[in-house]
Amino acid sequence: MDDTHVSELEWPSYGEMYLPKLVPFLKDAEHALKYIRDMKLGENAIILATFPRSGTHWVWEIMGMLLRGKAEYSTVTREQVFVEGLSDMSQMQGYNGVMSTHVPFQWLSKQHVDKGRKIVYVVRNPKDVAVSLFKFLSSCGYLLPGPSFENFFDELYIGRKAMYGGWFEYNKKFIEEATVRKDQILMIQYEKLQRNTEAEIRRLADFLGVKDENGLVKEVTEKCTFQNLQQADKSVREDKKMAELMNELQLNENPTVYRKGKIGDWKNHFTVAMNETLDKVYAEKMNGVDYQVEFE
Repeated sequence: MDDTHVSELEWPSYGEMYLPKLVPFLKDAEHALKYIRDMKLGENAIILATFPRSGTHWVWEIMGMLLRGKAEYSTVTREQVFVEGLSDMSQMQGYNGVMSTHVPFQWLSKQHVDKGRKIVYVVRNPKDVAVSLFKFLSSCGYLLPGPSFENFFDELYIGRKAMYGGWFEYNKKFIEEATVRKDQILMIQYEKLQRNTEAEIRRLADFLGVKDENGLVKEVTEKCTFQNLQQADKSVREDKKMAELMNELQLNENPTVYRKGKIGDWKNHFTVAMNETLDKVYAEKMNGVDYQVEFE
C-alpha cells in the first residue's frame, strides 16, 4: 500500500460483492479470492468459516484447545491463520491446522470442499452481528458513513456495500450446504453455544474426533467463558499479528475483539424502523431456508 490512508480508499469489490479493506483485497480482490479458492490446504486442515463478528475468535480458541487436548489458551492470535488478513497468503498452502476465513462458501478452497474435508461454520443473529460489526470497525479506526450506527446499517450492512455479499446471502448459502453436507460441515449456532456451552463443545469435539478424556470438555467450557477469554486476550497473547495487520492499514493496532458477547444487545441500539427493516429483509432473503434465528 502507498501512503494513502485506508479511510480514503474505496471498499474493494469483485463483481457485485463488496469486501472488507484488507491488504489482499485492496491490492487485487479478484486475485485474492481466486487464490483462496485454488489453495491446497493440508489433508488434516479444518476450515473455520464465519461471517464477521459471529463468534470467530471464541470458536477458534475452543477448537484449538480440543485439538491440542489441553484447556490452555493459545499464545498466538487467530489472526495468524486468518487467510484474507495475511499480506502473504502463500504461508497457508499445505497448512494442516485450523484456517479461519470469512469468504463465502463458493470461495473456499475447492480442493478442501471437494475432498469432503472438515468445515466448522458458525452463524449468529444478524441483529447482534450488525451492532458488533459496527462497534468493531469503529474500534479499528475506520471512518464509517455518518458515522452513526443507522448510517452504517443502511449503507454497509443491508445496503449494496455489505461486505462478503451481506449476512443474508452469506449465511443462506452456508446453511443450505451444511444441510446436505452433514458429515463435512458442522453448523454451530452462536446463541446455542452461549446457552448450552458444554453440550455444544461436546458436539464439536465429536465432530473433530476428539475424545473427552480427563474431563477435557468441562475444562474447556470453563476456560472459554466470555470473561475468561476477554482477560486471556489481554494477558496471554505473545504474537503481534493483529497489531501488524492494523498497522499495515494505518489503523488502531488494538481494536476491541471481545466486547460484550451478549445475546440480544441489538435491542440497545436498533431503532424501531431499523428493526422492522431487518425483519422485512430477513423474511425476503431467507424465505425457504430451514433455519430459525434466535433474536432474543
